[in-house]
Amino acid sequence: MTDQRNNSSQSMKQESEKPKEASVIQLAMSIGTAIIGVGLLAFPRITVNYVMTAAPAATAMAVLFVLGIGILVAYLGSQYPQLTMFEYGDQLLGKWVGCIIHALLSFYYLELAALATREFGEVVVTSVLQRTPVEVTVLTMLILAAIASRNNVFVVIRILTYYMPWVYFPVIVIVLLTLKGGNELNLQPWFHITHPMSLLKAVLTISALFQNILIAGMFIPYMIHPERAWKGILIGVGGAGSLYVILMLATLGVFGTEEIKHILWPTLDLAKTASLPVFFIERLDPIFVAVWVTAVFTGILSSYYCSIRGMAHVFQLYDHRSMSIFIFPVIFVMSLLPKNIANLYTIVEIVGQFGIILTMGYPVLLVLIHLLKKVLKKKKVLRHA
Repeated sequence: MTDQRNNSSQSMKQESEKPKEASVIQLAMSIGTAIIGVGLLAFPRITVNYVMTAAPAATAMAVLFVLGIGILVAYLGSQYPQLTMFEYGDQLLGKWVGCIIHALLSFYYLELAALATREFGEVVVTSVLQRTPVEVTVLTMLILAAIASRNNVFVVIRILTYYMPWVYFPVIVIVLLTLKGGNELNLQPWFHITHPMSLLKAVLTISALFQNILIAGMFIPYMIHPERAWKGILIGVGGAGSLYVILMLATLGVFGTEEIKHILWPTLDLAKTASLPVFFIERLDPIFVAVWVTAVFTGILSSYYCSIRGMAHVFQLYDHRSMSIFIFPVIFVMSLLPKNIANLYTIVEIVGQFGIILTMGYPVLLVLIHLLKKVLKKKKVLRHA
């Protein structure tokens, strides 16, 4: 009885601490920006290596899979409108099991932030600042992400919302300008799968790029209408997924499968084929790099924020800002562990494919337990009636 009273008072306290300010459109824009990250440059090469010309189909399948997971997160948010994912996770799984899973999730997002930061550093040093040590670029991005993640949830939502048009619109324009160099024959056959396992790996690899979808579980309880969260997630994931499919089609159409396999960052080379001979604008790849840097920042910020919010919950800290400082050197050291860029992408694929079980499986587990408890509660009521 005492434990029940404590849990009840704790829930009431959590309800009073969560103001409702975020709208559906803010959720949609923030989710759409959070899941557009560093993988934007290399994903066509990785996918083509698995499934050749079926890469667009595999990308679409991955988007649908992530969309399904997002709907599950929205459903849980509507059932527990005053609680974050970590908070209702404790209620459904129990304190100790929830603590273990949330610690694993926090560490995993920490690893994602480290790998994304290192990939950002490698791209910048290779393509723009050749004489700059990779440690400097990594450190710069981590400082920006650490400072931004110290803000409250509404500031983080506004940051992600603000950068959304600056990421999407330039990329769409640049892609449209590259279509004139495409060849429809490069896209055929549309669905040629040599082995089902290759398709599965391709889908998992692309789905891993959207793992920041779980940040919705921390935004929903701050919405004015949490029951409408599914609309925001549908728009956000749909927009990001459409952008990935368009990029895949454009890259494959311009270069073909064999050429893509030998290009480290196909979408960056795709941007180099675009030109707009108006005034001083002749090459658009510098603009694409600038847009990509923005996307990287929002992606790393989202992973960083998920990590520190999870750790703050595990250690029962009221304020997550102290965790931002604590994990900063940890992420920096972890980002420098890959020996070179080849080793980095090997780790990225392995971590992404196996980590998807944790991040995407977690909402599925929570929904199943929630429904099971609902059924048992209904049977108990009928029994006493």
